[in-house]
Amino acid sequence: MTEAATLQAPAGEPGMRVLIVDDEPGVRQVVTALLRREGYVTEAVDSVPAAMERIGQWEVDIVVTDIMMPGLSGIDLLKMLHERVPEVPVVVMTGHPDTTTAAEALRTSSAVDYVEKPFATPVLLRVVERAAGIKRTRDRARRLAAENENYRLHLEEMVRDKSAELARAYDEIRASYEFTLEAMAAMLDARESTTGRHSVRVRDLALILGRAMALPAAELDDIARGTLLHDIGKIAIPDAILLKPGKLTQDEWTVMRSHVRFGYDIVRTSDYFAPAAAIILAHHEKYDGSGYPRGLKGAEICLGARIFAVVDAYDAMRSVRVYKPSISPEDAQAEIVRCSGTHFDPAIVEVFLRCRDEIERVGGWSAAAAR
Repeated sequence: MTEAATLQAPAGEPGMRVLIVDDEPGVRQVVTALLRREGYVTEAVDSVPAAMERIGQWEVDIVVTDIMMPGLSGIDLLKMLHERVPEVPVVVMTGHPDTTTAAEALRTSSAVDYVEKPFATPVLLRVVERAAGIKRTRDRARRLAAENENYRLHLEEMVRDKSAELARAYDEIRASYEFTLEAMAAMLDARESTTGRHSVRVRDLALILGRAMALPAAELDDIARGTLLHDIGKIAIPDAILLKPGKLTQDEWTVMRSHVRFGYDIVRTSDYFAPAAAIILAHHEKYDGSGYPRGLKGAEICLGARIFAVVDAYDAMRSVRVYKPSISPEDAQAEIVRCSGTHFDPAIVEVFLRCRDEIERVGGWSAAAAR
């Protein structure tokens, strides 16, 4: 039961709210009067159940409780408070001459101090003021923790927004970059008017094999760039040789073959393009070592160039040229198999055979022939 109405704290300085719990009416009245005189806002109850009920209705800053009460004791109250409102400091009052009980109470984290009955007024006030200081400190710490948590959440939101913004910017840059590379490759293909979209097509076919081999994304990007720009060195080849309708002389072949070195030198100056440059330099090497410019053999040839060799040959056979018709998928596949181990890496030929149907769909040669 409540014995005293709540008093208003001094204007501009809210008082600490103190709940007094004691089964002796005289003690409740004395403690209430002393604390109200000091500006505390108080309520007093006579049992643990009444205290817990009041705590559910009233925001308490400090609890002052007797230990020895009929029914549930102050120790029981301490345990309940620790579970329900652990931030509320508790001052324990005891009339027991043995301080063991008070010490047990202090071992509970909610209890911060105790006074012995009968108590001197200065002692009671000093102990309650100390509890008030603890509560203020805990409140500040809680506010600071809440502010820190809000700040952390704000930072996380900012990071998410910035990350999304950067991702959008990266996608836009990447799309622009891919467009630029494709435009460059298209110009190279347009110079040799017979090849159509050869560079873009072999890139797409190489990526089919790369994905089937479960290559990491970064390596797939390198293969895409290297296969797309494999003939970039042809910009240094004179039209008289590049576009010559008849057979090339030996000297002309020497110039034509130099396009791999020219392309490599153009691209290798960028660390970003270094893996692509390796593909450009090696895209005319053959698995048995009979290719050029370095006569590399087997695994000496970078993986991207070995993949390129298969799809480039297949595209050349399946494409229509002014100087030759296309050949059937079956005949082109048979030629790839025939050259496995000589021109082509046998392991990549096996992957190609598994992917042949997808390669036909992406290549679109039959549709091109129909037009």
